Amino acid sequence: MTTADVLGRACETVSALELDRVPPESIEKALRIIADCFAVSVAGHRTEPMSALVAADTKGGLVTGGTERNPFHRSTVWGGGRAPAHHAAFLNATAGSFLELDEGMRPTGHPGMQLVPAAIAVAEEVHASGTELLRAVIAGYELSARLFRAVRLRPGAHPHGHVGALGAALAVSMVRGTDIRAATAIASTLPLASTWQACYDGATARNAYMGHAAAVGVRSSDLARAGFTGSFASFGFSLGELLGEGLDETALADELRYEKLAIDAGYFKVHSACALTHTAIDAALDLLESEPLAPDAITSVRIDTVAAVRKVDIEEVPNDLSCRFSISYAVAAALATGTSGPEAFRFRPDIAALARRVEVHVDPQLEERWPVSSPARVRVEVDGRVLESLVENPTGHPPRVLSREVHFEKFAAAISDPDRARDAWARIMDLPRLDDAGSLLGW
Repeated sequence: MTTADVLGRACETVSALELDRVPPESIEKALRIIADCFAVSVAGHRTEPMSALVAADTKGGLVTGGTERNPFHRSTVWGGGRAPAHHAAFLNATAGSFLELDEGMRPTGHPGMQLVPAAIAVAEEVHASGTELLRAVIAGYELSARLFRAVRLRPGAHPHGHVGALGAALAVSMVRGTDIRAATAIASTLPLASTWQACYDGATARNAYMGHAAAVGVRSSDLARAGFTGSFASFGFSLGELLGEGLDETALADELRYEKLAIDAGYFKVHSACALTHTAIDAALDLLESEPLAPDAITSVRIDTVAAVRKVDIEEVPNDLSCRFSISYAVAAALATGTSGPEAFRFRPDIAALARRVEVHVDPQLEERWPVSSPARVRVEVDGRVLESLVENPTGHPPRVLSREVHFEKFAAAISDPDRARDAWARIMDLPRLDDAGSLLGW
């Protein structure tokens, strides 16, 4: 069986998902992923670049703002206004990447933000039911997760912008009731050569990797309806050879296992940084629970962790995004501020100076636990003493899942308006009973 055959079969397998066979806990996880993506994107829309982009698009007619109405703009821009589905998906997914708070899975990808904005935009456009939207999200996540596990990217190639587009295309086609294989094959033909280097440099254009995947998901369905064709085989070449070092087809070929859906294995972030930094951030914050530490008194910091974390063992450049991708800066920020939210990653020279005293080492014993666990040990030398904390998995990852109450706190903080947060959370949690997704975000 060729790669094209396996990909096509995987699309058929996951798109046959029966919602009434999905366990209640998996339904709740999917609803919380939708809620998380929405709230994180709303917070991202408040950043200056996103506000400026939406304002420019409104001025240029790509977004309809305020009380104006455009019958062709039927999808909500979560920072305000409405737009065609593909453009709303692009803006919302791009905004969702800005603060590095989007959900993900290990190893290693972020399916939700690449497909949820696309699925919601199209569900609004066609007035799909809540169950239709929910079913499409779970199936799209399943396909994306299988692809993330199947693809072995080359060092330096980043997972955003290509694999997630296939899950988005599948979800969009399920919502629209259009040809799933045709759209997903087109998305397979449109990968993005995304890189880790852009993250290290703090190039905020990198945040559009997510937007690209979401928009490609919608436009692939448009192209399929117009008669364009795609190539599953090209995905095997571009991701298996050009950007990757092989494709594990066995990860794609499984039948649906309702007791072990991919959506169950995802995690939610509580730290505003690359997920690879999170265990070490937790360990650093644990040390502060016993006593406050004066940054100037810290002689050295040692992080023992797994080899995958080497991707973020870099010296930051002085901007917020680069700081989020430096484990040394992330741990220094946690030790210096006692926090790990967006404000902790505003570049500060004093934190950068502390980051220069951080060393990162791969521990073979810890490495044996990856990827089931993502352990890190942080040792801080201060005032002639050595303080140590070992954390097996970050907060929000299995088995340290967020309770619904704690997750709502994250959601509400991202929305920033308590009344709207309560209303939006209730609407999303009630999605299976919603007749028309067009009213999902009807504030």
